Amino acid sequence: MIEDFAESIKGSNSFAFNDHLNVMQISTDDDKFDLVAVNDKFEVVWKTSLAGYGIKTDKFQNKVIALAANDHSNMKGTTNTFLAYVIDPANGKVLAEKVVYKSSNDLVEFPQMYTGDGAFFKLAVRQSGFARKIHVGIPFYSLFTANSYAREYNETRNLQVIEYNDKLDSVSAFKPVISNGTFISLGWNKHADMFIGWLNGPTIEVYKYDAGKTKPSNMLSADVVFKEDKSVVPSEHFMLKPSENSNVLYYGMMYVNQDNDGELGIGKFDFSTNKKLYATQALDKASLKAIKKNFTPVNKKIDDVDMGYGKGMTLLYLDELDGKVVAAIASRSKRASSINNYGVYMIQNSMLINAYDQNLVLKFQNVLPSDYIYPTRYLKTSFRFNNNKLYILSNAKTGMYSISGILSILDISTGQWDKMEYLSKKHIGNSDYADGGSVLWFGSNFMVPYLSTKSFAPNRADVTLQLNNY
Repeated sequence: MIEDFAESIKGSNSFAFNDHLNVMQISTDDDKFDLVAVNDKFEVVWKTSLAGYGIKTDKFQNKVIALAANDHSNMKGTTNTFLAYVIDPANGKVLAEKVVYKSSNDLVEFPQMYTGDGAFFKLAVRQSGFARKIHVGIPFYSLFTANSYAREYNETRNLQVIEYNDKLDSVSAFKPVISNGTFISLGWNKHADMFIGWLNGPTIEVYKYDAGKTKPSNMLSADVVFKEDKSVVPSEHFMLKPSENSNVLYYGMMYVNQDNDGELGIGKFDFSTNKKLYATQALDKASLKAIKKNFTPVNKKIDDVDMGYGKGMTLLYLDELDGKVVAAIASRSKRASSINNYGVYMIQNSMLINAYDQNLVLKFQNVLPSDYIYPTRYLKTSFRFNNNKLYILSNAKTGMYSISGILSILDISTGQWDKMEYLSKKHIGNSDYADGGSVLWFGSNFMVPYLSTKSFAPNRADVTLQLNNY
């Protein structure tokens, strides 16, 4: 372990540069962040401090690209001035830095960075109708759970897409078509084709933009049970996943069906043939009871299945893995604290994992009993796919006030668990949690950041880095 790996941080995320080097982005304050490169020998190779509030870091043309806002506040979120840095992965030296986007701070804007596994650097910025100002007594990260603000959040007033080279010069820019509906998601495939999804009344509409084009080449739509609601943020219920096939897009969504039960929907659009497929699974009480009964434990210490309730299910993961479409969902809920009138506990129940073939026929279903309850935040889960195995790093409660990381390995060819075990908590606090968003995955081992939050500053945490073997 490295017990003092980072202190009093505001957040972090990481990505694997290759099998031997990972880079972690650590927000140290509202206007500065660090990039820390760690190798598979448990060594810090370099550390670079940069100006701005870190948003995302990734690989770009065999270099490291980092996106940041120039400032941030808990009450207003980030400013609308976004910076980018190109970093040498060998030594952490800054090769290029530039303001890549700037607009007024009147309305909240949301940047999304895409690199296509390092092939390109594209920035999409969506301008909402939500005023960027202090809303009394409500932190920015809680605003969009408040029904009165969801309408402004869902509104799209402007949408821009900009591509940059490795010198951070803009090489192209355009404004995609803004639908009459509500923005769901936007993404690229490895071929640089772009897909944008909108919820328009009872229909989901997806536009495809071929690589390098500024007008959509096709649009496919499908009727959905999901109903528009001014108090709901649709992007929290949908995921779009471009396929390895440049003409195919998969999507997943959670909604309440006509029987008032939770339901999972998995869809497929083929833009070359206009063919559409859709599969559903109702998550009523009887179904969840049967799923629990059919679970076969692989570790007697991790066998307590609680599926929660169907209407609380959230889509955690969607990807195409070796020809299968894999989705993971879990029930989420909140509970008021018995200690004070202001605290809240976040609850996540056991994870349900479905795998479908390319015709959306269910091939297998399994359960991960990773139930937890934690103050003020939902904990992230890390998913890594390698050699037909899906590695999952999650958290589970081990006692009334204790929590531990769990490593689970799922064989995608058989649908069976190879392994499911608690990670060691030796020299780590009982309430410290494994940060799924910052796990460092290597070819021969993996490293887990355990975060210890501060009671007097709940938005800050100390980090202990723990080395593990598969």
